[in-house]
Amino acid sequence: MKWSLSVAALCFSGLLSAETLNGVVIFGDSLSDNGNLYEVMHHQFPQSPPYYEGRFSNGPVWIERLVQGYYGQNADAHLEDYAYGGAGILEDDEDPGAMYTLKREVGMYLDAHDQAADASRLYIVWIGGNNYFAAPDAGDEAVDLVIRGTVNQLRTLVNAGARHILVANLPNMGDAPIAREFDAKAAFDALSRAHNDALKAAVEGLRAEYPDVQWLFYDTEGMQSTILKDPQQFGFTNTEDTCVDLVSDENMRPGILPMVSRARVSKLMKRSMDACDGYMFFDAVHVTGPLHQIMADEVRVLLENAGLGFA
Repeated sequence: MKWSLSVAALCFSGLLSAETLNGVVIFGDSLSDNGNLYEVMHHQFPQSPPYYEGRFSNGPVWIERLVQGYYGQNADAHLEDYAYGGAGILEDDEDPGAMYTLKREVGMYLDAHDQAADASRLYIVWIGGNNYFAAPDAGDEAVDLVIRGTVNQLRTLVNAGARHILVANLPNMGDAPIAREFDAKAAFDALSRAHNDALKAAVEGLRAEYPDVQWLFYDTEGMQSTILKDPQQFGFTNTEDTCVDLVSDENMRPGILPMVSRARVSKLMKRSMDACDGYMFFDAVHVTGPLHQIMADEVRVLLENAGLGFA
């Protein structure tokens, strides 16, 4: 891929010797949810089809593709997915507006493992977009909340025993169809930049604070930016429209689940599923399967450059 050489530079690792891990644990939102919210909602949401078996896309999400690349048909035994659609960061975990938060996801994992994080697993955290989609005008206050909440949970994982952690930044939310839908491109552009700058600095700070932990950083924004400069090279012919129609209104903005709890598919499909080929966005926020595959491939390159393998 065009940007593969840049991936190695994002490995903030103090542990460069080869090491074999035995699985992956991920925390996040709909971009990594492999059907968790779908189960909670008794297979009623997200509506499937057109969504693929409860994923917020038209195929498996990137983390499933990544782990399957290592383990094949045995992937499920090596992936613990605690990502839930609509999840975000809240200081008050009892807020009734939040079904799932990063703090709650990490707590669920630790509760299931006697409060210990297996040092032979890779822990991935990719979250934050829902906070900004819910309040595009919140500015620095929202960024501070998200970064502080993320760092707190990363420390929780380290203190529980995690020794290999990957953190991903956000794609530029201003490039998503929802930005045009709400006339909020400038706000989402600014939030994305502020979040990603602060997150990178936070991970660098954690690396200094915990030198015995291998810290990895994946630049989702850089990946998506590269694609948008020459989308046809990556198989995309439409990077602006969505492959499904969604009902939307101004009432979607408030709350931490703006595009998850209230969005509804108005026409099951504008066209056949196969005709989603070439589309970058499946709905106003979520990307299609090919972009999930690109991310899976790129993260694998990052892991290999960091000396990590799986068995």
